[in-house]
Amino acid sequence: MTSTPAVSLTALATYFLRIGVIGFGGPPAHLALMRTELVERRGWLTTAQFDADLATANLLPGPTSTEMAIYVGLRLHGTAGALLAGSCFILPAAVMVCALAWAYVTWGTLDWMQSLLYGVKPVAFALVLYGILQMQRSIRWTPYATAIGLAALAALLLTSIDVLTLFLIAGAAATLRSRTATGMSLVFPVSAYANTAALASTLSLAAILWEFLKIGAVIYGGGFALIGILQQTFVEQLGWLTQRQLLDAIAVGQSTPGPVFTTATFLGYLFAGTPGAIVATIGIFAPAFLFVRLEQLLLGRLRQSAVFMQFLQGVNLAVLA
Repeated sequence: MTSTPAVSLTALATYFLRIGVIGFGGPPAHLALMRTELVERRGWLTTAQFDADLATANLLPGPTSTEMAIYVGLRLHGTAGALLAGSCFILPAAVMVCALAWAYVTWGTLDWMQSLLYGVKPVAFALVLYGILQMQRSIRWTPYATAIGLAALAALLLTSIDVLTLFLIAGAAATLRSRTATGMSLVFPVSAYANTAALASTLSLAAILWEFLKIGAVIYGGGFALIGILQQTFVEQLGWLTQRQLLDAIAVGQSTPGPVFTTATFLGYLFAGTPGAIVATIGIFAPAFLFVRLEQLLLGRLRQSAVFMQFLQGVNLAVLA
């Protein structure tokens, strides 16, 4: 990695713990905070380094702001720094969400909890709508791109197709197009607790870990796309959640600081208590650490492949659907 100013592991951990506590507003706010502090005030990174890492983080699946924290740690202290920075950024939000999940399970019928969640849900819905609008602006809607997007939407509405399968099909369709034409004109964008209690006794931690690993490995579009995948996976396909529980989990994830992906922490707690919260959090974030490290070794070459880029563009259309 490029040489950077000497920064202690303690300073690195302290900084990302702080951002994890005050980082309300999702990835745009997190990235703005990081740029202001790391580039302009502390000088830990140059503008060129920050922009290069951010562009790559936008390319990878997973939570962009978390991956950016991992990149910062990787530049400053290698693999140890990457693990420390990413973990410290995630930890405050995970602890807060886990505490709220405990309160939800324990006092979910009390007026104060229901009033809080009732007030936050409209905000969560507005954020989802905003995210959809922002994502679609990154796509130039050629006839072929529109056809892929509409086909993906129809498949979701009319069938029970698995989200991962849909992503692969959309990516393959885009790749096929790239082999027969000059390519699509796309721009890849830089409470019912009793039910849960009964369910928790039948779910293994391995099953919970596997489901969240799959989601973390294929999710494009950040926290906004996450909501659709959680809906299909846990409500419609597996039946692990009620619709109300998912809405409550989304509301908590959107209303707390730090990564929106800590919605998984809330769900894991509903599935299997504190152990479930831990494995769900590990599952959904572990791929981000792996992808950042692999990017240093491999993905830089893959980005030179037009076919690979077309595949990712097709996946992005399925995410939007």
